[in-house]
Amino acid sequence: MTLEQQLKQYITHLFNLPKDEKWECESIEEVADDILPNQYVRLGPLSNKILQTYTYYSDTLHESKLYPFILYYHKQLIAIGYIDENHDMDFLYLHNTIMPLLDQRYLLTGGQ
Repeated sequence: MTLEQQLKQYITHLFNLPKDEKWECESIEEVADDILPNQYVRLGPLSNKILQTYTYYSDTLHESKLYPFILYYHKQLIAIGYIDENHDMDFLYLHNTIMPLLDQRYLLTGGQ
C-alpha cells in the first residue's frame, strides 16, 4: 500500500468519512517557512527549503475542513499529516532533514 493510500485509510477511519470517495491531489512547491509552523523551521535545517507538497481534496474533506498532506524535500519525506478545521497542522510524521521530530507512522498501518 502506498503512503497516499495509507494516509487516506487513516483519515477515512479517524474522521468516519466515506470509504469509496475519490480524493484529488494538488502538488505544488512551497517554501517550508511559508507552510510549516514557525517552531519547526526558524533557524533550523528546513529554513528556506523548497518542499514538494501534496495536498488531498474531496467533497467530504472540504465539508469537514480537513486537508491531508505529504511533504518532501528532494525526495526525502518531511511530513505526513493534516490541517484540521481550526487550521492547525496535526502531524503523524515530521522530519527536519537531519532527524525525525515526530514519528507515528505506525498509526497509518492500523497500529495503536
